[in-house]
Amino acid sequence: MNTQRDWIKSPLTVPLILIGSVVIYFFGVCDVYTVIDHRKSEVIPWMVDSWNERNDLLHGYAVPFLFVAFCYSAVRPIKAEGESSGWFGIPVLLFGLLLFVASVRTIQPRLALIGLPFLIAGGSIFVLGWKKGRHLLFPAFFWWFAIPVPGLNQMTNHLQVFVTQACYYVGTGVGMDLINTGNNIHSGSNKWDFNIAEGCSGVRSLMALVMIAAIYAYYTQKELWKKAVVFASALPLALFGNFCRVFTILVLAELGYEDFAANAYHDFSGLLLFFPAALAGLFLLDRLLNPKRFKKKVKVTQKA
Repeated sequence: MNTQRDWIKSPLTVPLILIGSVVIYFFGVCDVYTVIDHRKSEVIPWMVDSWNERNDLLHGYAVPFLFVAFCYSAVRPIKAEGESSGWFGIPVLLFGLLLFVASVRTIQPRLALIGLPFLIAGGSIFVLGWKKGRHLLFPAFFWWFAIPVPGLNQMTNHLQVFVTQACYYVGTGVGMDLINTGNNIHSGSNKWDFNIAEGCSGVRSLMALVMIAAIYAYYTQKELWKKAVVFASALPLALFGNFCRVFTILVLAELGYEDFAANAYHDFSGLLLFFPAALAGLFLLDRLLNPKRFKKKVKVTQKA
C-alpha cells in the first residue's frame, strides 16, 4: 500500500498521465482520417483494421500484448538505474508530434503510427530521465511491427520468383524431372502441377520471423553489432526456411504423395518445418557469436 501511495504522490505521475492522455486522445478518439469504408476513423482503428491476411499482418494482434510484457520486464532495470537528465526526450517527443501533424495534413495515418514510438520514447525519457527511459526504447519502437508495410505486394512477387526458380534449379540439379513456367512448377511426366502462390512466397513467414529475430537479438545479445547481425539474419533464414518448405512439397509429390503434399503437408509444414528451422538458425548464430557463454554452461554441467 505504501508503494502505491508513493507512486500517486510522485512528481512523475502528472506528466505521465498528461502525455498518456494526449496520445490516447489523438490516436484513439480524434477521428480525422477518411480511410475505412469512406468513413471517419481514428489512427488505432485504422491500424487494427490493417491486421489481416491481405496485408500479411496477422501478427499485429500480438504487438500490444508484447508491448505490455516488454514494459513490465523493463521495470526492474529501470529501478536499478540512477537519476539523470531527461531533456533529450523533448526533441524526440516534438518529432513524434510533427509526424502526427504531417499525417493529419496529408491524411496518411501511417505517418502517425511511425511517430507513435517517438512519442512514447520521448515522453518516457523526459519524465524518467535518459538512464531510466532508454530501457523503454525497444518496447516503444516495437510498435513498428504493427504498421502495414507499403510495397509489400511487390516484395511478394520477388519472393515468389526466388522460391520458384530456387526449387526448380535445385530439383533439376538432383535429378528431378521438372518444368518451370512462370510461378508454376510441374512434373515432366505430368503427374502433378503446383503454383507457387503469394501465400507460398514466404512474406508472411518473413514478417513474423523478423519480429521474432528482433526480440531474440534484444534479449540475448549485449553488443549492438551482435544485435544487428542477429536481426539482419532474419531475411536469409526466412528465405532458406521457406525454400526448404516448398522444396519438400515437390519431393513428396515426386515420390507419389502429391495429394498429401498439396493439402495436409502444405498447411502444416510452416509450423513443422519453417519456424523450427528458422529458430534453430537463430540459436546456432547465437552460439557462433557468443562461444564463451555456451562453453561456460557446458563446463558447469560436466562438474555437476
